[in-house]
Amino acid sequence: MQNGQTSNGATGVKSKERNIIMGAGPAGLCSAYVLSKAGANATVVESAPFVGGLARTIRRDTENGEFKFDIGGHRWFTKNEDLNDLFREVVDDELLWVNRISRIYFDGKFIDYPLKIVSALKAVGPITAARAVLDYGRIKVKQRIKSTEVRSMEDAYVNQYGETLYKLFFQAYSEKVWGLKCDKLSGDWVSQRTKGMSLITAIKDAVIPSKGDVVSLIEQFMYPRDGFGRFSERMADSIRASGNEIRLKNAVEKIVLDGNRVKGIRVRTENGPELIEGDNFISSIPFTVLVKIMEPAAPADVIAAAETLTFRDIITVNLMIRKRQVTPDTWLYVHDRNILFGRFHEPKNWSPAMVPSDEYTSLVIEYFCTKGDHIWNMSDEQLVNQSVKHLVEDLDFVRPEEVLGGFTLRATKAYPVYDLDYQEPLLRMKDYIQSIENLQYIGRGGSFRYNNTDHSIETGMLAARNLLGETHDLERVNADDEYHEIKRKSSAAGVV
Repeated sequence: MQNGQTSNGATGVKSKERNIIMGAGPAGLCSAYVLSKAGANATVVESAPFVGGLARTIRRDTENGEFKFDIGGHRWFTKNEDLNDLFREVVDDELLWVNRISRIYFDGKFIDYPLKIVSALKAVGPITAARAVLDYGRIKVKQRIKSTEVRSMEDAYVNQYGETLYKLFFQAYSEKVWGLKCDKLSGDWVSQRTKGMSLITAIKDAVIPSKGDVVSLIEQFMYPRDGFGRFSERMADSIRASGNEIRLKNAVEKIVLDGNRVKGIRVRTENGPELIEGDNFISSIPFTVLVKIMEPAAPADVIAAAETLTFRDIITVNLMIRKRQVTPDTWLYVHDRNILFGRFHEPKNWSPAMVPSDEYTSLVIEYFCTKGDHIWNMSDEQLVNQSVKHLVEDLDFVRPEEVLGGFTLRATKAYPVYDLDYQEPLLRMKDYIQSIENLQYIGRGGSFRYNNTDHSIETGMLAARNLLGETHDLERVNADDEYHEIKRKSSAAGVV
């Protein structure tokens, strides 16, 4: 079955067919949730002892009360009303609306993010602002004379904003996130994340605010009261209530093939290895891992292709603080190269229920790294101390005595890395996986595509619908031609 196609036709999945979902993150759970609601069989297998994957919520009991931390912030926003309906249905009475304030901390100043031109140009001063506008004008003149090749991330940002703004607001942060120079990264990430945005659109929106059918660049988002992990937990509750199964601590070791179909998966359980057979399979296993665990093995060139693709890892430092508020932001992006972490969010600004009482707050501080590098190799104690040091000495956000304590969480394969040459090996791998009739791949890591949370969950929803008789091309998710944070009135009913 080609990814996004269905062999079941209009009749949908047969009631006795066994549907196996690999991974209990939000995408995999969404597949099982949709199947369960339709009365179909679904078995979820997950290597971890919990559901939610990288979108779970950690609870920490202290003498001061319970603190809750998401592993990085996962807010809910989508243009897809089917997805909005699903999210509201699952979260139900725990749903909150949160006003978004996201800013960049740059050279001791706060600048609105997504980049708003008035805020940005005011921060850099009139001389640099004038140079930024002239740079952009030169780029546009060059493009009119001869089309500019956009290959790298640097090309893409310069093409959209000009060299001055690129160097001020995009270069340092991007290199902190990805661990590579911008000229070594593909421009695809920029086009995927900032479609249709440019200096001109930013200026237009500053001088003549968007009216027409544009509603917002996400001024609000939805969020579960007790953390984003509740979305996964409540889906899991519903799946189990329907009679379907979620098998935790079941690590997939092999995908057992019979010709061009999956016969079953071999999992490692607490009681030893076990073969789970099925009729249809949905995978959110990291894509580079998936192709390496086939039995019989994938062709050598496919495995070689998988070896060339990499993921970026993250460490979060989670601090508990006796202070009412550190910043008003939902996210704060820190561009300073001398500060090791890349961004943080303040859970209390998303929901008051994330801290014991109003006299406390907390921070989730994100370090982008690669397993084995100097950040990854820092001890937990060093990371906590380093975070507090930056907050106290560099940012002047807290006093040392206000920090009650902290802990770290490490997660591998968090973000797929788009280097300059990623496309060819990825297509080679996809051609192979798509030749397997009864296997679909979903999610961010499972598709090796830098999707937002809603896009990843959408792939899970559509994969399940494929088994229920519909036909959806999962490769079309997050492939539209508009910036993902623009919301238009025609698609905003009940959202803003």
